[in-house]
Amino acid sequence: MPVDIESDCWDKSKRADCIEVEIERYLQENAEKAYRPAEVTGYLTDEKPEVFPQTLLGGKDSARASRIALVTSRLEKLAWHERVEAHVLDDKLYYTNREGGQFPVAEVERNIPNRLIDLEQKIEEIDTEITDVLMIVQHLEAQLHEEFDLR
Repeated sequence: MPVDIESDCWDKSKRADCIEVEIERYLQENAEKAYRPAEVTGYLTDEKPEVFPQTLLGGKDSARASRIALVTSRLEKLAWHERVEAHVLDDKLYYTNREGGQFPVAEVERNIPNRLIDLEQKIEEIDTEITDVLMIVQHLEAQLHEEFDLR
């Protein structure tokens, strides 16, 4: 069921990116090692369970698999932005902390939508201003015709 983003329920909900913050913090605190997604998920489940939706904290295999998938998606996003480093060892994917900046393409991917949103807002503002000016011109034309009725 959709949720109204103007509602108190939405405003009081937690943001999903807190998972990324905790993942980065864990990898930074343990920068001398690399971890598999299941290991990072295990740490978060045991030490920071509040980062997961309540429905994923059950003991079922499906809940565990969903937690690992969620953490893996965040690790991949962090790797794309070069905030963590990923390596394959023995056919298994490992992640570790990475110092440094962001991948230029990832930065473009993040910045372009923001610039387009800003541009759309400016266009809407200009459109509103043009509408206001047109109304003023129409009002002035009407006054002019009333004052100088040349019939």
